[in-house]
Amino acid sequence: MAPREVLTGNDEVIGQVLSTLKSEDVPYTAALTAVRPSRVTRDVAMVAGGLGRQLLQKQPASVVIHPPVSYNDTAPRILFWAQNFSVAYGGRWEDLTLITFNLQKFSLAGSFWNDSFAVLALTYEQLFGTTVTFQFILVNRFYPVSARYWFTMERLEIHGNGSVVYFNASQITGPSIYSFHCQYVSTYGDNGNILVPDTQPSLWQITLKDFQIQAFNVTGEQFSYASDCAGFFSPGIWMGLLTSLFMLFIFTYGLHMILSLKTMDRFDDHKVPTITLTQIV
Repeated sequence: MAPREVLTGNDEVIGQVLSTLKSEDVPYTAALTAVRPSRVTRDVAMVAGGLGRQLLQKQPASVVIHPPVSYNDTAPRILFWAQNFSVAYGGRWEDLTLITFNLQKFSLAGSFWNDSFAVLALTYEQLFGTTVTFQFILVNRFYPVSARYWFTMERLEIHGNGSVVYFNASQITGPSIYSFHCQYVSTYGDNGNILVPDTQPSLWQITLKDFQIQAFNVTGEQFSYASDCAGFFSPGIWMGLLTSLFMLFIFTYGLHMILSLKTMDRFDDHKVPTITLTQIV
């Protein structure tokens, strides 16, 4: 018999035995063994309230998570991570995710850190036929109103082809004890347009998917709690609020009209003279 048919038959037998034990409320301990591993991944999962079993179940493909880029002097100082890091120059796109987070074929020369100022410099050789450096510049300031330190990524600089391009990134901000996370950090308006070039149009385009960075109060190789760029009032929430307010206005106006109705306070009585209306010419 084929291995799959054998496993299927054993699965049915085990199911019958366990069903019988469960129906008679008999406590049991089961040890499932085999001569050798099956060619198909097997997963026997213990779930609350009973035993879930599916011998031929395949495990879902796990998502590959690469480690963050870390700048260290005496300890980790700056952490940077993205699910996808893509750059375009003159309409030509390059995916830097693999060489940045897995192979780490870049240089951190030029990076700098202190308590109030940090620069993460990523230098790539032979990118678009030249050496290109990306500099993430962050500052840490104390704000008396909130009585706490906040960091801001003031700009992103791209050094390449003998020139420097500046992108305003002041929307990347948060308490300095937190990291910053955003689903998309991009130069495109469809993705939030968080990176705004100083000169328009720009030959450089950048897209960072699932972006996260932390340059202050870093502990080890782990990000702190993330301050997310997603605002509380999304377009859907605003639409729902406006629609609800409009419906509330209609309900209030209708209720006011109903309460304003007045009944007649005088009626005809056959015991007294009838009400007559004299026409005035």
